[in-house]
Amino acid sequence: MKKWVVSAKKADFNAIAEKYDISPMLARIMRNRDVIGDDAISMYLKGTKEDMHDPFLLKDMNIAVKLIKDVIAAGDKIFIIGDYDIDGICSSYILLKGIEALGGTVSVRLPDRTADGYGMNMGMVDEAVEYGASLILTCDNGIAAYDEIEYARKKGLKVIVTDHHEVPYEENGDQKVYRIPNADAVIDPKQKECSYPYDGICGAMVAYKLIQALFKEAGLQEDILDEFLMFAGFATVGDIMDLKDENRIAVKHALDKMKTTRNQGMKCLIDVTGTDRNRMSPYTIGFILGPCINATGRLDSANRALSMFLKEKHEDALNIALELKSLNDSRKDLTEEYKEKAVDLVERTGEFKEDKILVVYIPDCLDSLAGIIAGKLREKYSKPTFVLTGKGDCVKGSGRSIDAYDMYSHMTECGDLLLKFGGHKMAAGLSIKEENINTFRRRLNDNCSLTEEEMQDKLTADMALPLSYATMQLAGELDKLEPYGKGNPKPLFAQKDLVFSDVRVLGKNRNAVKIKVKPKDNSAKELDAMIFGDGDEIAEDLKGKDDIAIMYELDINEYMGNRSVQLIVKDYR
Repeated sequence: MKKWVVSAKKADFNAIAEKYDISPMLARIMRNRDVIGDDAISMYLKGTKEDMHDPFLLKDMNIAVKLIKDVIAAGDKIFIIGDYDIDGICSSYILLKGIEALGGTVSVRLPDRTADGYGMNMGMVDEAVEYGASLILTCDNGIAAYDEIEYARKKGLKVIVTDHHEVPYEENGDQKVYRIPNADAVIDPKQKECSYPYDGICGAMVAYKLIQALFKEAGLQEDILDEFLMFAGFATVGDIMDLKDENRIAVKHALDKMKTTRNQGMKCLIDVTGTDRNRMSPYTIGFILGPCINATGRLDSANRALSMFLKEKHEDALNIALELKSLNDSRKDLTEEYKEKAVDLVERTGEFKEDKILVVYIPDCLDSLAGIIAGKLREKYSKPTFVLTGKGDCVKGSGRSIDAYDMYSHMTECGDLLLKFGGHKMAAGLSIKEENINTFRRRLNDNCSLTEEEMQDKLTADMALPLSYATMQLAGELDKLEPYGKGNPKPLFAQKDLVFSDVRVLGKNRNAVKIKVKPKDNSAKELDAMIFGDGDEIAEDLKGKDDIAIMYELDINEYMGNRSVQLIVKDYR
């Protein structure tokens, strides 16, 4: 059973409400998301792209801008090294088109997940030399490419790193000694010495900031910057960044611009997935469009997705978009197949029963699916999870964590067992010898101090909200808090002592139940409520209850031109 919590953060909600012309309830919800102070509240409610942070606040931005300007002025070539996921693809697109707009000669190299692995390697440096580049520019990678960057410098190339991942460190007693690669410029807001006000941006946002700074220095204010911000916002959702601070502005911008985008690749992807361009949301990007981009890097080549965004002819972009959708459909089938294998492995024996950290080894699984499957196991068991694939001297794996467990920090404690690793608190990647897997698993669990309470799946309500307050007015006001997503969840409310009636199982797959609820004391009118899941099971469970308590979201139901308040029940008891 999920643990229910009602948030109790304090503030003068009435004063905030009066100052910003909102309800005290909205003020409370913002406080629950740690939106504190006039600047933060104004940016949250009314922020525009003009309110985004100055790119020159990023450490080494001045150095990078001057270096790129000098390279372009000299007529030299730039070699971009990106990544094979949505963030790396969008970063590469922004840098490629931005540098071309500035008159630069540039080429992009995206790694092959199987042949190259993650990020920069020596072979790519050799390719840059062969291309005739004088500068390597990384995006969404590079912060840990120490040896590769040294190799590039010995070859006579200059290197600029743009990344957003955690800076690797070594532990020296109680001290963390951070290691910054010896590049000519390193732009990564996670650096301790970086004064950028918000370090939670993705790689594509870092790339956008670099092009924005270059355009500013060149005196350009082209509309193409709006397109680049659209791609940065698209990647922000796809790379599962928190929708806080300027990320919210970027995502709002992206959702708006995607409706009328002139980029043929984006337009065709929206069309082939059957997406209603007038109802764009973070869900659209995170669960419909984004997975099609990621599927290319998982099952084929990320170059295909980048090529789609670069196409100028509708027909050319459409053909690739159709291929991407087909690849993602195949990816979904394979994911389900291997997820079932992983669950069977965990539950068939008692081997994993006492483990607080799951390390599941499936040798024949595609390593490109490991992260997705790790995420699904984490959701199912509420435990940090690693899924490892392959055999021999280079088993690869991905991990997904829970809020209470810093995955990257604990991997650092096992660094001597790993061939390579990287990531952050909530997600990580690694490679390891097969012979070390059991030792890795045991050490992670021996060092784990997670309590049962920390591992218990929690639902946190913003407040207890009587049904008398669940009005169309409040439902409409909640729109000011959008876009919703990671770090800015849709408001959740709690209410107990409700009686219910008119239980109906709905849906082709009987995957929803509709009920009517009202307070026991008749203090509010009856409202419709929807509960999603196994409809027959839910209906049977409700038969044994006289009244219920619910955790719910407030929604507006539109049907046949009529609009009414509807509750979406996320849990009940």
